[in-house]
Amino acid sequence: MVTIRETTAEDFDQVYPLLLGFDAPYLTEADWRQLFIDHSGCQDGRFGYVLVDDGTIVGTIALTFSERTFRGRTHRLCNMSNWIVKNEYRGRSLMLLAKVVALEGVTLTALSPTPEVLRMCKKLGFQTLGQSQRIVLPILDPRRLLERCELVTDLAEVEAGLEGEARKICRDHRLPHHRHLLVRSAIGDCYVMLNRSLKHAGRGVRLPVARVHHVSAPEVFRRHLDRVALAAAVGFRCVAMVVDERVLRGHAPWHSFARPGGAYLGAFRSKDGVQPEDIDGLYSECVLLNY
Repeated sequence: MVTIRETTAEDFDQVYPLLLGFDAPYLTEADWRQLFIDHSGCQDGRFGYVLVDDGTIVGTIALTFSERTFRGRTHRLCNMSNWIVKNEYRGRSLMLLAKVVALEGVTLTALSPTPEVLRMCKKLGFQTLGQSQRIVLPILDPRRLLERCELVTDLAEVEAGLEGEARKICRDHRLPHHRHLLVRSAIGDCYVMLNRSLKHAGRGVRLPVARVHHVSAPEVFRRHLDRVALAAAVGFRCVAMVVDERVLRGHAPWHSFARPGGAYLGAFRSKDGVQPEDIDGLYSECVLLNY
């Protein structure tokens, strides 16, 4: 008999062989295990749903829960990812998605859906989330040289300069590939959370880049984008920085270019006022699996 139940941390050993079905050769077993660790303190012992046939797990969908504050109000978010079912059970795969969309009191996000999953999400009332990106090269803009700006990349110093939710975000994102940066400027401070990952550059070459996943103050970030990119390059040994166009809001600096491959789409569904600009890569497979 095929049933569905919540995923627990103890299910990892059974779920792991399914996860190997994804085209992700650079992810290790330790990487995949991050989906079964409570990084936010909001998981309540559950990490998604599994499809079970006579005691054997034959399908799974991962859920990562978090709480975020937008415009003075706390919202509960649920990011879904890594939905996979054995071929002979594909006819029952929608049972997993049905469990997710039935969750109440959460904003659902899907940041790396396949085209098929995206189509299903849209039919279920999800809004699309544009995720075109720019690659920013670490080149100083001479027009900004006289502006006061301090860039902090030492993790202990960054955390000491944060408080409240920003400090919690910093503490919750402490995997080896996570990086943190604090901008101190005349117009305010900005906390930036990044991943350092290797990206394909063609002909089998992979180069280290800093992928921005969270920006606390977009205006400050945009104002000092050149120095942020340079600080990331020097402090994190990266050749460039990847930033979502949604963060840049039309700002296209001369030392940047559109990421090849064009835009890709995510999706979200919110019944309590969460806006597209509120959604970033925190507490998702993007930061946990180093996308």
